[in-house]
Amino acid sequence: MNRITRRKAVGTFLLVFVVVSMAVLGVGASQVEPTPPPPSQDASAPEPQMAPLRQESPDEPPPGTGYIPPQMDLSHLNGQKLQGVSAPQALPSSWDWNAQGKVTSVKNQSTCGACYAFAALGDFESQLVRGGAGAFDLSENNAKECNWREIHDTPSGWGGCGGGNYYMMASLFSQKGTVLETCDPYSTSDSGPCNGSCAYQQTLLDWRIISSDAVPNTDVLKQYIYDNGPVYTAMYAGEYLPPDAWYTEFGAYDGSYTLYHTGTETPNHAVLITGWDDSFTHAGGAGGWIVKNSWGTGWGDSGYFYIAYGSASIGMDSSFVYDWQNYDANGGIWYYDDDTWGSSTGYPPATTAWGLAKFIPDRDTSVTRVEFWTTAVSTTVDVYVYDSFDGMTLGTKLGEGPSTTYNEAGYHSVELNSPVAVISGDDVVGHKRTKRAWKRTHVYQSQWQPRYVE
Repeated sequence: MNRITRRKAVGTFLLVFVVVSMAVLGVGASQVEPTPPPPSQDASAPEPQMAPLRQESPDEPPPGTGYIPPQMDLSHLNGQKLQGVSAPQALPSSWDWNAQGKVTSVKNQSTCGACYAFAALGDFESQLVRGGAGAFDLSENNAKECNWREIHDTPSGWGGCGGGNYYMMASLFSQKGTVLETCDPYSTSDSGPCNGSCAYQQTLLDWRIISSDAVPNTDVLKQYIYDNGPVYTAMYAGEYLPPDAWYTEFGAYDGSYTLYHTGTETPNHAVLITGWDDSFTHAGGAGGWIVKNSWGTGWGDSGYFYIAYGSASIGMDSSFVYDWQNYDANGGIWYYDDDTWGSSTGYPPATTAWGLAKFIPDRDTSVTRVEFWTTAVSTTVDVYVYDSFDGMTLGTKLGEGPSTTYNEAGYHSVELNSPVAVISGDDVVGHKRTKRAWKRTHVYQSQWQPRYVE
């Protein structure tokens, strides 16, 4: 996927080509037609699973869960050596970002299945504190009501209180941004329509994926937490039809011990790991995670829980915010993907592939960045900006960014070596070369409508 960011006439644009896998061809100034993705695309995607709500008694509303695993096949990430971490021997036996004052307060999602928004914004808020921006209380309501799937009422039932994941949040935060809780207070129901009047606070530039549908090595996950702050992750919170033993235990947890569950069920709840302690004891031995939940301070240990490493599938689908910027009111973004990464494609057996996207500027401006997704570890990306593409041949090269290697799959942003001036009505092309060991080099999704966001 390729995107271009830019600013208004007084500034610059970000050229976000978010469909790196396709060539985007413009016909006139108002029509943009993409070519279909090439063969060898993911053939199957798991059916979305609505996570259960925990029913304890008729008089007590059940706390919500709401995590839906990603729809694309990411199994190629499992078991790969992650190179973006430092030496494991540097790890202390215990660590907690909350004890360091780098985690914001515990929130309460109540009966709504919006854990995905709470965990994602909990991660974002912690990164803001760690980065020196201060403590923000960002709006989970805006995140759950303004993501593309909720706005467009997709048949699968994703978004809002129907559940979701960080991929949806990464798309929203990169295209638009975060907003304050005071502007869009939390509602425990699907309170739409989206409140689009709030001032954006931050924009996501880089989001990294640690693991897919397998629990990563404990030391690797510890190192990511130690190096990069709290980590968004998924876990299994129990099954309620009928209630299983783990469902009952987790719902009644009081924070006085370390949880232990040997099952390997599919995750249905998103939470935030803030640290660990190797001295925690439990039925399976010793060692466990310190985790921030979104069920209020009356649950667990003031909203936190402790759980054995690997228990209840915790660690699956882990990820974190790597980079962000303050929202730029003079900036904007061109892109084609309304939703998030939906599948991937390539040209096997080749592991190097090119992709481009073509845009028609609606004003004189400057291009400053190219943004995109990567699908595997150890991926090298080169980005360029050209003044035209006729379907076969690129025109004059206007600019480029530094060749960059990414140690994790995810969403990334490359700043061009210098801003590129573009003229209203004169097409501009973002071109990207991807080199990696995995055959499906490019990301795409099924929504091909061109978009521009101020």
